[in-house]
Amino acid sequence: MTSDLPPVDPRLGADIRVTLPMPPEGVGPCLRRSFPEIPDRALTRADVVRIIGQAKVLDRAKTACGERAVRWIEDVRATFAR
Repeated sequence: MTSDLPPVDPRLGADIRVTLPMPPEGVGPCLRRSFPEIPDRALTRADVVRIIGQAKVLDRAKTACGERAVRWIEDVRATFAR
């Protein structure tokens, strides 16, 4: 459910500050990791196995990071929502 109200009532003045907790350690860098490099040449079987293996590891890591980020967002919303 979304609200049409601004996050801070402007009638209250600009002196209101909300300090949010820091996001979980390492989530940002984890989610910014890119797909394994694919060589610009004919791939060997070993290349394909390596790339797929790295992609699977990356997918699992990003899923875990994403789940940690979602839990953090849910906790922040539960704490600060009205």
